[in-house]
Amino acid sequence: MSHYDDEQQAEVVKKWFLENWLALVAGLAIGLGAIFGWQGWQSIKQEKSAEASRMYEEARQALDSGDIEEASALAAKLSDDYSGTPYDDQVALLLARYHVDQGELPAAAEQLRSVVDGNADEPLKQVARLRLARVLWAQDQTEEALAELDAGGSGEFVSLFEELRGDIMLTQGDRAAARQAYQKAIEAGNEAAANRELLQQKLDDLADVVNS
Repeated sequence: MSHYDDEQQAEVVKKWFLENWLALVAGLAIGLGAIFGWQGWQSIKQEKSAEASRMYEEARQALDSGDIEEASALAAKLSDDYSGTPYDDQVALLLARYHVDQGELPAAAEQLRSVVDGNADEPLKQVARLRLARVLWAQDQTEEALAELDAGGSGEFVSLFEELRGDIMLTQGDRAAARQAYQKAIEAGNEAAANRELLQQKLDDLADVVNS
């Protein structure tokens, strides 16, 4: 390639740069802005999660000491300002357990309902729904409890949902439906599950209704 060709090529590059430098600079700025913007957003999310974690721990300690007012205030703040974190739902479960221990079942059901109807991930929702069904059953709201069991129970939770259904049906005097539910629970459960032996015992106790 001649010296003239080199100079001509250099002129072409120079001309192209002069015509496009603004777009290049803008593109670079946008790219850097996106990088730093993403990093900033991640930092904010981490800080928010850390603060929510701290408040959850404070609420747990307040409940351990019996300070329901402080725990409720922290729960309300988590719900208002940190609803995008898992700690909002976790503290609701803590409050529900506290209310159950105090015999305050309607208050417990309200906390559990907030998790079921909220933005929690599906496994946590199923935990809350199962507990809600138990609380409703304890209040003699049998139909409502069964409706919760009908609405949930997938994956690893099927066994637990069906076992509770069997317990409810047994207290209603429907031994055939109870056995059917226990059988489903056995089939859906893990052979190493902690409730496996008890489930089998419940099923064996209803052996007389197999052919009914």
